Amino acid sequence: MTRKYKLNTIAAMGLVAAALFLPACTQTPQVTDDDISLIDDIQLVELLQENPKLLIVDVRPDYRYRLSHIPDAINIPLPELSPDDPRFAKVKHVVVYGDGPRNALSQAAAKKLLASGKITVSDFRGGLDMWNRNSRKTETSH
Repeated sequence: MTRKYKLNTIAAMGLVAAALFLPACTQTPQVTDDDISLIDDIQLVELLQENPKLLIVDVRPDYRYRLSHIPDAINIPLPELSPDDPRFAKVKHVVVYGDGPRNALSQAAAKKLLASGKITVSDFRGGLDMWNRNSRKTETSH
């Protein structure tokens, strides 16, 4: 084996290693269920008292939002949710919610926003079901 062949082989191996390693460095970090901060309705009320500008995002489909939602919540259905949405530009903390604990919309939304690394997110996993069970005020939109 010639010295030139050995150097070319080593260089080729280095390029292959770089090709395999570099994409992993540029991918969005994986967010797991353990990364999500879960809150209940009492904690949500406390957060609203501490920060009246807290952004609450209902990630359910628009027609569900219009029927009933948490006061002052905005609707961004999960398929339309993006961390680059201008409504998140000046917000430090976002609370997402869906229908209830068995509905995975809020969990998926929290992961999507957390993966950006730009926003602090809490998941009100009990959603509108828990909000209603505890006789909290709701709004409708038409």
